[in-house]
Amino acid sequence: MKLGIVGLPQVGKKTVFQILTGITADKAPTKDGIAHAVAVVRDPRVDRLSEMFQPKKTRYAEFDMVLPPDIEPEQTRSANWLEAIRKAEGLLHVIRGFTSPGVFHISGSVDPRRDLELVDMELLLADLDLVEKRLQRMAKEHQKSNVAQERERQILERAKLHLESEKPLRTMGLSEDDLRAIRSLNFLTLKPLVAALNIDENYAAAREKYQNLADQMESNGAAVVFLSAALEKEISELPPEEQAPFLQEMGIEEPAAHRLSRAAFRSLGLLSFFTVGDDEVRAWPVESGALAPVAAGRIHSDMERGFIRAEIITYEELIKAGSEKAAHDANLYRLKGKDYEVQDGDVLNIRFNV
Repeated sequence: MKLGIVGLPQVGKKTVFQILTGITADKAPTKDGIAHAVAVVRDPRVDRLSEMFQPKKTRYAEFDMVLPPDIEPEQTRSANWLEAIRKAEGLLHVIRGFTSPGVFHISGSVDPRRDLELVDMELLLADLDLVEKRLQRMAKEHQKSNVAQERERQILERAKLHLESEKPLRTMGLSEDDLRAIRSLNFLTLKPLVAALNIDENYAAAREKYQNLADQMESNGAAVVFLSAALEKEISELPPEEQAPFLQEMGIEEPAAHRLSRAAFRSLGLLSFFTVGDDEVRAWPVESGALAPVAAGRIHSDMERGFIRAEIITYEELIKAGSEKAAHDANLYRLKGKDYEVQDGDVLNIRFNV
């Protein structure tokens, strides 16, 4: 699963990329000018399980990130990197809310609402352009159309009207069948969206100033996270033992980068299940709705092929029990078969036959 970062120049995209992946954009692997890296989902449940089991290794869930060049107004639809963003499963829009005399703004002033509308419009117009081209092609092939193509055409006609009313497709209320019919087109405004509002270090004042904007974005289907990317970068570069006192001094309960990684993870339709033991405590990503054999396959393909049952306990039950032995003694583990839908926070032990 990939998350693509979008935004205007000088809004903090590279800094957000760095705090989520731990690697600077200029050192990340690149292809066609697009940086690629892996983001770690900092989950406090993994930390708590590691405290319980004291494993040799601790691993968090991960997802892929891509960082294309800046969005330049009026050039989006012809940009070479547009296809790379279309292939991402979700978008992370970094919006500038911070002021800095040393960092210019492409429009000459800091105005997050204006910037949001500008980028939203560019993405919307890119989708409208795609809809119109697809409908034109379908019109030429009308005599060859079948039932599936006719259904697609009807959905696209509705999508065209929705886009022309300047609304993103994610607010259109499409059914699962509708989504399947047009999934291959990879519409930008249909993708899950996380908005990272990059603000000044004074969190309280900035949140109050931009809360109405955040509410507006959430009403349009986006998840919103406030952060000061520059401050987050400072925190991430401190030794681990110095980070907690620094956060406490700043009045911050948790690095926003951790919250942002979890919001991005959820936006991709992913959840985490855990495997635990003396050797390793690990969070595994799996799509929401996945059945137990699919989750087993994330660990190893042999486990999916030879799946028999999954021994399951919830994270909360295990923590409350205090230890794996206590949980077993209390008969808290349950055996589930192939039709079990894995839930976020499940701790799994897979029984399989090679």
